[in-house]
Amino acid sequence: MISLEKVIQDIWIFNEAGTVIFHRIFKKVINEQLIGALISALSALAEELEQGGLSNFEIKDIKYTIIKQHGLSFVVNSSKKTKEKKVQQELKSIVNTFFNLYPKEMFESWDNEISVFSDFENHIEDSLQDTLDKFEDAFW
Repeated sequence: MISLEKVIQDIWIFNEAGTVIFHRIFKKVINEQLIGALISALSALAEELEQGGLSNFEIKDIKYTIIKQHGLSFVVNSSKKTKEKKVQQELKSIVNTFFNLYPKEMFESWDNEISVFSDFENHIEDSLQDTLDKFEDAFW
């Protein structure tokens, strides 16, 4: 699916232990493994408190959206102004692309080497805001 408007800023994919196996971040303010651990802990707490767990949360003007599938959590952030339906649609497209490239059966014999996912960004760049968008937002 090619999007006319790129709504997703950053993405993290992590396993049930909270280890980030892929990330694409433009403005790094915190270690990606700490993000994975934090979201994993928040998800565990949400599952204890409410059936279904955590699906999204907001911090200031940024909205974080989460989809869990086949033992992995896919987390993206977007502007709080972006419609949730649009973010969900893009995230579902990313999840589908991921499992088309890396079938869930691959994880049965996976040696935990995260470099196998290093080219994933090339397959989802139509969904991700690029640096030019961020530059324009900062100055216009």
